[in-house]
Parts: sequence; C-alpha cells; structure tokens
Amino acid sequence: MKRMNYKRKLISNIIIWSVFISSLLLYSPERYVFSAQGVPEITIDTPVQGSEIPVSKVEFTGKISEEMKTPDKLSLKVFEHQGNSEQPVDITNDGELKTIPQEQHAVFTYAKDFTEGVHTLTFVVTDEEGVSNKIDRTFTVKLPDTAPKNDSIANVAAAENQTPSSAEEVGNRPYMEKMYFIPSGTEGQYQPGAKDEPDSYLPAEDMTRVPLDYQILIDIRSTEPLIITEPLMTFFGEIEGTVTKVATTQLTETNSSNVFLFKPKQLNPGTTYNVYLNPTIKDESNHLIIPRFLKFTTVSTAYDGYQFKDKDGNNLRELDNKDFIHGPFSNVTNACVYCHSTHNGKNPTLEGGKFGSKEDNFCMACHDGTYGAPKIADSYKNNNHNQNSSASCTSCHNPHSPGTKENPSSLKRISAKDSHFQTYKKASTAEGKAEDYSLCFSCHNGVKASNIEQFYKNETLISQSGHNIKATTDSGSPLNGSLPCAECHETHGSNNLKMLRENIGNIQGNEFITDEKDWTVSVERKFCMKCHDGKTLLYGVTGKFNDQLLEHQDSSKACSECHGQGETNKEKSLSAAHAPKKYVH
Repeated sequence: MKRMNYKRKLISNIIIWSVFISSLLLYSPERYVFSAQGVPEITIDTPVQGSEIPVSKVEFTGKISEEMKTPDKLSLKVFEHQGNSEQPVDITNDGELKTIPQEQHAVFTYAKDFTEGVHTLTFVVTDEEGVSNKIDRTFTVKLPDTAPKNDSIANVAAAENQTPSSAEEVGNRPYMEKMYFIPSGTEGQYQPGAKDEPDSYLPAEDMTRVPLDYQILIDIRSTEPLIITEPLMTFFGEIEGTVTKVATTQLTETNSSNVFLFKPKQLNPGTTYNVYLNPTIKDESNHLIIPRFLKFTTVSTAYDGYQFKDKDGNNLRELDNKDFIHGPFSNVTNACVYCHSTHNGKNPTLEGGKFGSKEDNFCMACHDGTYGAPKIADSYKNNNHNQNSSASCTSCHNPHSPGTKENPSSLKRISAKDSHFQTYKKASTAEGKAEDYSLCFSCHNGVKASNIEQFYKNETLISQSGHNIKATTDSGSPLNGSLPCAECHETHGSNNLKMLRENIGNIQGNEFITDEKDWTVSVERKFCMKCHDGKTLLYGVTGKFNDQLLEHQDSSKACSECHGQGETNKEKSLSAAHAPKKYVH
C-alpha cells in the first residue's frame, strides 16, 4: 500500500511541475499586453509612420479603447502641426471622422485632403473624465507630375516656410513689426514708427504677469494691401476672441502699417501661451507673410491686482523689496518661511524652510502649477540645467525681485557693481551681440560651463561664422550678428540632449527628436540638416546645403569635421554649432 501511495505522489508531482514549466515555456510578452488602468489607449494601423502617399486624400484607420470603460465613453480629436506654428491646430471638423464601437474597443477612420509636402498629425483620445492619450503620425503627400494641382496646394506649401519663389523677392513679404499687450480702449494711442510705445503697453515676447483683461495689438507691415485669412493669430488651447482692424497708415511709398486688435474672450491666470501668426496671410500679389511666434505668461492669482503701471512705477517696485519681495507674497506674514527658517536654516541665508534646503524644491513648490504661480515645464527629467549641474533657478532669477516691464522674468543683475540686468533676447529684439545673451554667458564663458561666449566675442570666429547673419528687411527682426541661443535651445530643458529644441527652424513636421545620450556623427548630421535643407528660413535667410559635394554624401562624416575648428571632436562640434566656418579649403 505504501509503495502504491508513493507512486501516486510521484505521478502527481510530475504533473504539477509539468504544468508549471509549460506555462513558463508558453509565455511570450507579445501575447500579453498590459495597459495602465484608467488611461485610454490609441493605435493607428494605416498609414505607417513616414509613409509617402501619391494621392491628396489620406485615410487613417485605428482603434481606441480603455480597459475600464466602454468605447462610447471615448472621444477623438485630430490636430495638425502647420507651418511655423509652435502648437498644433484642431482639424477634426475639416475631415471625415467615423467611429464604430465594438465590444472592447472602437474602430475609427479619418479622411482628409492634404497638400503636397510633409504633414504631422496628432490624434488625441479622451475619456469622459478628461484623461487623454495621444499618438503622432508623420507622412508625406507626393503627387505624380501628371496629377492635377489646385491653388490651395501651392498656397499652403508656400505657407510652410518653403524657399520663396522668384516672384517673392526679399523685402516684399509682409511681416510682423510689433506686438503689444495693451489696456482696453488704448489702441488709439499707438503711433506706427514712433520711437517709444505708450507707458501702459507691454511688449509681447516672453512677457510675464500679463493682466487677464489686456488685449493684443499687432502691427503688420506690407508693401501692398493685405488679404487677411482668419484667424489672424492662433493659440493652442482654443482661445476665442475677435479681431478688428484699427488703422492702415502709409509710412513710405513702399511700406504701410496695418494695425489689428485681438480681444481675447478669456485668458486663464498663471498660464503660458504660444501665439503665432496665420502663415497664409498674404498681400494682393500673393507674397506670404513671414511666420512668427511668441510666448507669454498671464498674471497668476497670487499677483491679483499687480500691474505694470508706468516706467517710474516699475523702477520703484524693483527697489522696493519691503513691499514686493517676489511680488506681493511678502504681504502675507508667513511667506518668508516657504524659503527661510529662523531656527532650521542650513546656510548663512537660513534657507531650509517649509520645502527644504535645496533651492529648486521651494521654487517648484509654487511653480508646479499650484499656489497660482505659472507652471514651469517639469517633464524634462533628464535634459535640463539641473541635470549633472550645479545650476539652479537662482542661477538666473532673483527670487526677491518682483519683476518689471523691463525685466518681467526677474532676471539677476549682471553683478553687484553693475545695475543692468542679465539679458536673454530673442527674434523680436536680438541684434546678435554677445550682450544680448549675457544671461547664458554668465555661465557659458568657460568658467562654470563650456565656453560659448568666445563664438560671440572673438572677431575672427565671428567673421568666419555662417551663423553670423543679417536679417532680411521683411523678417521684422533687427538681427545683424550671431544667431540667438533660443533658436536652438530651450531655456528650462527639453527632451533632447543638450537641451535642444524639438522644432529647429520653428517648422512643425520637421522635428529634431533623439533618444541618444551622446553627440554622435549621425545626431550631429540630423541636427544640422533640420535647417540646412535648402528651404528652411531663419530671419529671412535660407539654410543652404550643397548635396553635390562628396563630403556631404558621406554619412559617416560629421559636419564639424569640415565646418568646425579646434583639436578635439568636442571643440570642433562646439565651433560648428555656434560659429561654423562658411568655407571649406
């Protein structure tokens, strides 16, 4: 009997272990798909990423689903990255969208006519609770030579910042001369061509603490009457508003000022917005406008009632730390303890208050979107100034400065002996001198970080540099020197190495995105070619590329090998990126 029981136990154990081992052998990660609960999922089946399509009407097919919800609880929107825009435009209603619910998911199709060229769409699925997910798809429409082409194809292709045709002579294209935030009812105070703007006006580029009741005035210069395509300006975030034409003033025989006023229906507090001109605006001879975009941030709830009133008021507030330490926070008795602690401070300035002793901890305690403060991008975990660096928020900003019309971002002073503020100029104001970027060069001068300043101060390097350019008349920019740092780098961080922007040249659909951690030959070539493709315009100047040269056809050769200077690869790369040699001998 015992012998029989032993055999039964042995057989049972063999069966159990066989089942266990079989389950391991049969398991394949491809057979089991796990998704986060409560997050909608979206896939696109056709067309595949990077497809070249020989017809104008493109149809997309895919699926949307959510593990915990039925498909009828999901909605789908389609956005397109157009022209020089910073943000995509909603094109859902421009095409045909159909969604067919199934048991566990919904099948969708979206069809639309597209112009020739590269297009990038973003499909966003959202559930009834507002949780969303997205997927991008880039494709190229390339029609056969025999295919009919309508006017819209030609117009939009030109609007995507292609090289101007022979009819579009440099200096003929409309351009943005000025953009201001102004109090309601003050548009009549604007005088085109005047040296100074009214005291109550705020320049648009990088302005912070913009009052919620302000309106936007824009001055477009043109040689001929304009044909305005609505909307005049576009905001991602679907800001509604009305546009009225204020006045047209003939400044010279060949140049007129066209002043428009945009009245937003509602601006949200403590929000950063991207605004750009509609690239299809043109004059009567079909000269398309030079696209431009800007960023601005509205006043936060914590700054309720804080206004940039006039120049004297701004200067007084900058010095009046008693009442306006970091704005009106000091009016609250306990505000100081967010950053300082009388008994628990970790250094001579008693930093180490409620949010700890690390500077960025208590900056981001408010600038993460709470406390009504503007949110600083926090998605760049690996490529920002804090990564492997001693830099912090206070490396650039003075937390005790309330910010003024002249220094809205509370940038630090150049030194204790120099009362001027650090500067970080962009397209609207940069002239190309080293002084325009003193904020960057306070570290990037070879002392705390790599020496980039030399490429903006060394006369020999500047004279040889292909990035030393004079902006064309119709660019609306005073640039006559080296390219601004912001043309390639994001201020607070990016998802690319070296904090490089994803939209070099500000052209959507021409993104520079890489997961690489090292500056390899392939990364360098890809980066340079985003502008040097023979069609991208910066400040009205086309990034040139000679594809007939053998050196340019060698994919194993770095651009800096010929266009850089120095002994090491790093030195050559820095030189080629910031002051590339124009000629190769």
